[in-house]
Amino acid sequence: MKKITWNTENIMAVLFFAAAFIFPMIFGDYTIDNFANFYVTILISLSITLIWGFTGVFSFGQAVFYGLGAYTYAIISIASDGSLTIPAVLAAVAVAALAAAVLGYFIFYGRISNAFTGIITMSVATVMELFMTQTSDGKWKIFGVPLGGFNGLNKIPAISIADFKFRGTAFYLLVILILLAVFFFVKWIEKSNFGYALFGIRENKLRSEMFGYDVAKLQTVIFSISGALAGLAGALFASWSGYVVPSNFSVATSTIAVVMVAVAGRKNITGTMIMTWIYCWFTQKLAATGSEYSQLILGVILIIAVLFIPDGVMVALFKKLDTLPGKLSQRRGG
Repeated sequence: MKKITWNTENIMAVLFFAAAFIFPMIFGDYTIDNFANFYVTILISLSITLIWGFTGVFSFGQAVFYGLGAYTYAIISIASDGSLTIPAVLAAVAVAALAAAVLGYFIFYGRISNAFTGIITMSVATVMELFMTQTSDGKWKIFGVPLGGFNGLNKIPAISIADFKFRGTAFYLLVILILLAVFFFVKWIEKSNFGYALFGIRENKLRSEMFGYDVAKLQTVIFSISGALAGLAGALFASWSGYVVPSNFSVATSTIAVVMVAVAGRKNITGTMIMTWIYCWFTQKLAATGSEYSQLILGVILIIAVLFIPDGVMVALFKKLDTLPGKLSQRRGG
C-alpha cells in the first residue's frame, strides 16, 4: 500500500470533507438544503476534470448527460409514484453513460480533433435543449409521463428507501457521501495504470498510439465514465429541486463547470472541488444583493485568474503553501 503524502492538496481535501460533515451541526435546515446543491455541482466539475484534465479532451457535452440523468430520474420516479427512486438513479447513470459512450464512439473513432470535439458537444447540448422545449404536445410521453416541453417536469419524488425520504439534512449527507466515494474513485483512476495511460494521451496522443495503446477506446471509456458522473449529478439535482426543465441541457451548465475547472487547475481534483464550492457560494451571495453587475464582476475575476495564473489558482496556492515550510526553516537557519 502506498504511503499517503501529506502535502497541501491532501490536507485541504481532508479539511474540505471534514467541514462538509460538520456543517449540518452548525447551520439550520434551510442553509443545509441550499448548500446540498453546491456539492451536486461539484460532481459536474469532477466529470469535466476526468475528460479534460486527465485526458486532454475539451468538451461542452456534460450538460447533455446532466440533463439526461435529470430527466431519466424524473420520468422513472414519477411513473412509479416514487417507489423506484433508487433504480431511477441507477438508470439515470446508465442512460448518461450509454449516451456518452455512443457520442464518444463517433467522435474518437472518427478521429475528430479536440477543437471540433468542443464544437460538436456544444452543438449536441444546444440541439437537446431546443428539442426538449418542443415536447409540450401530449404525444411526447415516456412511460406515460408527459415531457412537458418548456415547463419541464414538476413534483418529482425525492430519493427514498422504503418509507424514508432523503430530504434536508439526510439528502445533504447522502450527497456528501456520494461525493466522497466519487473523490476516491477519481483518485484511484489518477494513480492507476489506466490513469497514466490517460495522462499519456493528454500529453501526446500520437506517441501513445505508437506505444500500442488503443487511444480511441480509452477516450471512449473515460468519456462514458465522465458522462455517468454528470448523469448522477442530474439525478441528484432532480431529487433535490423537485423539477427539471430543458435549460438543464443548456451550454451554460457546461460552461460554468468548465470555467471552474480551468480557474482551479484542470489537473487537480481537490482544487476543482474547492473552487466550484467557492463559485457557488459567491454567486449566491452576489445574487442575494440584487446587484445587476454580479455576473459581470464574477466574469472579470475569472478572466483575470485565467490570464495571469494559467496553471490554476488553487494549484498555484497549493504549490505556494507546500514551499512555505522550507522558506520558514531557511529564515530560521539564517
